[in-house]
Amino acid sequence: MQALIEMLEAIGVFLAGVVARIGIFLAMIAVLLVPALLVAAVLHGIAARRERRLGIRDVAGVPFRPDLFYSPGHLWLHRRAGGTVEVGLDGLAQRLMPSVTSVEVARPGTAIARGEPLVTLHGGGRALVIPAPVGGKVAGLNVAVARDPGLVKREGYGRGWLVAVEPEDLGYAAMPHGETAEAWMRHEAGRWNQFVERRLGFAAADGGALVAPAPWLLGDEGWRALAAEFIH
Repeated sequence: MQALIEMLEAIGVFLAGVVARIGIFLAMIAVLLVPALLVAAVLHGIAARRERRLGIRDVAGVPFRPDLFYSPGHLWLHRRAGGTVEVGLDGLAQRLMPSVTSVEVARPGTAIARGEPLVTLHGGGRALVIPAPVGGKVAGLNVAVARDPGLVKREGYGRGWLVAVEPEDLGYAAMPHGETAEAWMRHEAGRWNQFVERRLGFAAADGGALVAPAPWLLGDEGWRALAAEFIH
């Protein structure tokens, strides 16, 4: 009987030790996890406020900023007070890159014709060549993006603009803008889904709207097809 009691006491001590260790482990996780969650919540809040300030909203699953001009190659243009325009990737074009780790831009002062290579984005083993949406002269690279290329994905409608161009004329003013641009973006989002579904063999599992796979997972041929259809 005494042996049984001693055995039970030993088991109790062992279990108490295990519980104590688990408690210490959970406490350590909480110490590390809670600050990380708080930081994530703060960053999310900052991003949400920034998007509200810019008027960014969801259009058919694509982030959209209504005060910009949109080129057929899924670039946006924002006119500065001095007449130059900032050029960036719209929400649909941003899907093409898993990440952006470097940005190459034609040198400031370079004359550029509409459709000529203007910017090359690198990331995730891919290189995406961006044609100029307008003719003119390169006014400068976004220094913030040169230092932190990830801005192209994180703040693509704001600080993540790519390059400033001095346009040769005001022809870009005829590009989709405001409600017209929103309708165009909605159409393009549907066309993107149909392209993936029909041309690359993906289909909505429930017969509803397609949840498009990450483009960089479609293989080289599929990715190039998407880039050629929507960017070039």
